[in-house]
Amino acid sequence: MALGSKEVSKGIAMIEDQISQLVASIKGHQEDLDATAKLFRTPEIMDSFDKWNYDCWRSSVFGDGLIKLRLFIEKNFNFVETVGVISVARYIFELSLWLRLLDLDARYGLVYYEQLIDTQLRYWKDYRSQLNREISLLNQLAEEESSLLNDKIGELSLISDEQKKQQAAISAPKIVAEIIDRKAARQFSIYAEQAKINGYGFQAYLVGKQALPEVEGSIASLEEEKSTFDDTVSEDIRSLIPRRWNWRQMAEKVSLTEEYDFIYTFSSKLLHATPASITTNQKNLDLEEMLVFLKYIDVKIRDLLELGQSRAPVIA
Repeated sequence: MALGSKEVSKGIAMIEDQISQLVASIKGHQEDLDATAKLFRTPEIMDSFDKWNYDCWRSSVFGDGLIKLRLFIEKNFNFVETVGVISVARYIFELSLWLRLLDLDARYGLVYYEQLIDTQLRYWKDYRSQLNREISLLNQLAEEESSLLNDKIGELSLISDEQKKQQAAISAPKIVAEIIDRKAARQFSIYAEQAKINGYGFQAYLVGKQALPEVEGSIASLEEEKSTFDDTVSEDIRSLIPRRWNWRQMAEKVSLTEEYDFIYTFSSKLLHATPASITTNQKNLDLEEMLVFLKYIDVKIRDLLELGQSRAPVIA
């Protein structure tokens, strides 16, 4: 039997009310998250941090993770929308996986440290590749600018009127600059705006002489740190480090595979430009799905708070 419009409206109103209550509940966790995080971030704990001690890393990850979660709530629940809710749900899942790994075995603190080095190293290497692409692009644009300007100057000999020739000579650099600037704007370039002021060739020089050495220094430092880690870490820790981080495989270790499948199915469907997300008419969570995600977020925050409080250092 089909529901009438009044029953449908009443049902929608009930779900909207539940959503409002859940959002209020989620936002209400901020104070507890902050207070629990501080238990792991006392001056004594911070001052005694030892990067080779997995218990220190466990305290650090619990404290930093709960603070980051509070910030996510603060920034994403003033206005509730699909992308924000799914992003927070996915972040909470991944955070809960790390905290449960650390709860399962404190030695995962050094696995976290290894992953931190690896992630930072990949970032700086990718950044170096981008800077090299930038240098190549900026030099290419400088050459094109010079070539176009020479062509414009060559065309001046075809103008017989001296006044028009003078006007053309004055306007040529501006015309060429506008052409090159438009071309640069269509490229993915960090330094294109600065190059408009400094010149493309000189900007390439600045990137190579200033930005690139800093990145190279960061890479060298991290590679040295990774080498030290590999030479120092014990075999029992090494056995815990996956060859390649896989969220689902790690979820299996702490019985979170069902959560993984649920969260990643929706996030892949709605956050990535897959054929399913492009072609489907559904671009957002419907009310019932939004309710499910908000319940998940609320419950997971409660679970993480409870876990954090159970693992918090005892203060004498």
